[in-house]
Amino acid sequence: MLYLVYRMRLSPRARRDMKAFWAWLEDRERWFYRDLPMVKEVRWHYSVIGDVYTLENWAAFEDEAAWGAYRAALGTLKADTSWESERVSQEEWWDFLDTRIMTDPPVTVGFRRE
Repeated sequence: MLYLVYRMRLSPRARRDMKAFWAWLEDRERWFYRDLPMVKEVRWHYSVIGDVYTLENWAAFEDEAAWGAYRAALGTLKADTSWESERVSQEEWWDFLDTRIMTDPPVTVGFRRE
């Protein structure tokens, strides 16, 4: 798997009204990924010690071709002015810190207990 990882710091607005922020994030996730079927999984991680008020978003793709299809689809969606207007409203809730691409290691390590 290939993972596109975004790291964001919550804005003062989000920190002042965390309940509204989490509700917005749930709605935004449904809206944003609705037309991006190449995204196989999305995980969120929230820092509570150290770099607080920082979120990480991990979007999983089967391979580089799927990630390329995602980038192409975003280009098409951004051309829609109403979609793009909705997308950039995220700036009210967070500031992007950085982006990286991660991949699973070539050996079987890690586990999850149910």
